[in-house]
Amino acid sequence: MKKSIYILFFFHSLYSFGQQKLSPADTIPLMTEVVIKGFESDRRLLETPVSAGIVSRSDMQRFSTASLVPAINMVPGVRMEERSPGSYRLSIRGSLLRSPFGVRNIKVYWNDIPFTDAGGNTYFNLADQHSIAQIEVLKGPGGSMYGANTGGVIILHPDEPPFLQENISAEHHFRAQVTGGSYGLLGENVQWKYQDKNISSSFTQSHLQSNGYRENTRLRRDVIQWNGYARVSGKDKLDWILMYADMYYQTPGGLNLQQMQENPRQARPGTATAPGAVEQKAAIYNKTPFAGISNRHQFNKNWSNITSVMLAYTDFKNPFITNFETRKETNLGLRTKMVYHTAAGKHDLKFTAGMEWLYNYSAINNYGNRRGKADTIQFKDKIRARQTSPFIQGEWMVGKKFQLQAGIGSNFFIYRYQRLTDTDDSKKKKKLDEQLLPRLAGLYRISENISVYASAGKGFSPPSIAEVRPSEGSFYSNLQPEYGWNREIGIRGRALANRLQFDISAYRFRLHDAIVRRINDVGAEYFVNAGGTNQKGIETFAEYALVRYSAAFIKSAKLRASITLNDFSFTDYMVDNKDYSGNDLTGVAKTIWWGGFDITTRWGLYVNASLTCTSKLPLNDGSTFYAPSYDILLGRLGWKKQFNAFSVEFFTGADNALNQLYSLGNDINAFGNRYYNPAPKRNYYGGLIVTL
Repeated sequence: MKKSIYILFFFHSLYSFGQQKLSPADTIPLMTEVVIKGFESDRRLLETPVSAGIVSRSDMQRFSTASLVPAINMVPGVRMEERSPGSYRLSIRGSLLRSPFGVRNIKVYWNDIPFTDAGGNTYFNLADQHSIAQIEVLKGPGGSMYGANTGGVIILHPDEPPFLQENISAEHHFRAQVTGGSYGLLGENVQWKYQDKNISSSFTQSHLQSNGYRENTRLRRDVIQWNGYARVSGKDKLDWILMYADMYYQTPGGLNLQQMQENPRQARPGTATAPGAVEQKAAIYNKTPFAGISNRHQFNKNWSNITSVMLAYTDFKNPFITNFETRKETNLGLRTKMVYHTAAGKHDLKFTAGMEWLYNYSAINNYGNRRGKADTIQFKDKIRARQTSPFIQGEWMVGKKFQLQAGIGSNFFIYRYQRLTDTDDSKKKKKLDEQLLPRLAGLYRISENISVYASAGKGFSPPSIAEVRPSEGSFYSNLQPEYGWNREIGIRGRALANRLQFDISAYRFRLHDAIVRRINDVGAEYFVNAGGTNQKGIETFAEYALVRYSAAFIKSAKLRASITLNDFSFTDYMVDNKDYSGNDLTGVAKTIWWGGFDITTRWGLYVNASLTCTSKLPLNDGSTFYAPSYDILLGRLGWKKQFNAFSVEFFTGADNALNQLYSLGNDINAFGNRYYNPAPKRNYYGGLIVTL
């Protein structure tokens, strides 16, 4: 009832405001006009047969810049969680089952440079949002071009100014921001942009720290990043990214329901058999330098090649309640593709063929944990992972009405494992069977402003290093890859003089051998194959411009909303003689509704508000415990002013304005019913931005 009142009041206010006289239909950046780079499309979203979501820089600036969570959660079908400050998890259409922390089962790229390693893990929390101009989310399996994944693909587009024209001298731009808020939040960011006719680059330094809402949730993150592109010759364009991230965040551990209700700010307490998170100084230490470079060579008007290489090293430490794990990870990557593009009459043809090669070497040691200090050695392991993914795709566009995409990829995956603490210096090898991953998609333009599309594709995702060799030290060589087919239809377009934009999709994904996280009696995680899942969903997004670039006091105003409907369940899932078939898929809410409202005025004042309503979700495979539904209201108020040589922006905002008690990042299948990681109650932030 309370949720209905919020929503009715929200829309009634918008309706009343919308009765004002609307301004003429001026040019406005349209969601459907955004160019999609995924699947080598390079076409507008309206012309692309793929389910995609876009998070723009303006979307990220609607909220506190301390976290990407609220901006990414605007996209229907996508769920980002933060169990404690800095501890991100990311899910596309239910893939959160496999992610106790970090990002798995999703491939991530910086433009065309691989960011996900060969072991299947992505340290997404190292990415600084001040260096990102746009996040492109491709939903559903992308194996026909992006190798191993069943959740989807995320492409990060760095913030890079365009080249200048020949007759314009070089330009320098500077931007500085400082942010402060509740629970000791403090952040600063400095950015320098340079551009001339041949080079465009952006150098960013950022620092973020917080004491956290709960005990043992302190965060510190420092990132330095230099990215850009250069016109090397008339035929070559070079892109690069150099990043160093140093991150530390404490991990408080999960609580049971009674503990959360009595004191949601406490960390996991000790028991008769295990110490607590504070006593063991549970935390994550991550130091990662990352380098990537990509070159596009245009042989002639038809042929081009894009080749990208990456190198990264991670020094990772994790004092946990039961042990102290260290990892030294070296990652190499290569991605290359040849593109042939020709247009003759009504026919536009594009063929893409290439391959991606990823290599990971991990030295993983487990020690006893004596109050945050590494103690006696338990295990010393070396793991090597290698993935090779060739792919080919054809795209045929007939006039302006019909487009067909057909592609197929493959994946060759191998693990080599060696335990140095065994007397026989044992070695194991796990080679997964080659997988063929086809995809077929078509699009038809009903009119200039509306298009329909359909697609079918197969996904495949092998267990990651953190799953075959979890922190408790065992090597699960019997863990199998998960795979499945996704079928989808959708319609998108614009109407009412381009004031209304909409995107609606429906899909069904049948996943086999789904990998599911489980927790033993001391809190250590391990993974099992869960038979299969049946995932059916509907995703909708709409945006309506109430006022666009008016000369009145209200310069612009728009309403946005998204709805995610999930009907996910297990199939053929047996564990320890217990049949979970037919149960709701763990960790997935059936309904998520998001609504947002943005206003800007001629005086520079602006208001951003959003409301997210999430239904209850199952916390264990038996569907015996559910996290209750919750409604999160966020808002930001600011003022921008452009002077002759610089601009100033002041802003303030509130998160969880309704002061809800909820868990944003549950420990699914947790032993002792310790599922809950309480999110901060009502909190505030504010800051200043100066741009020269």
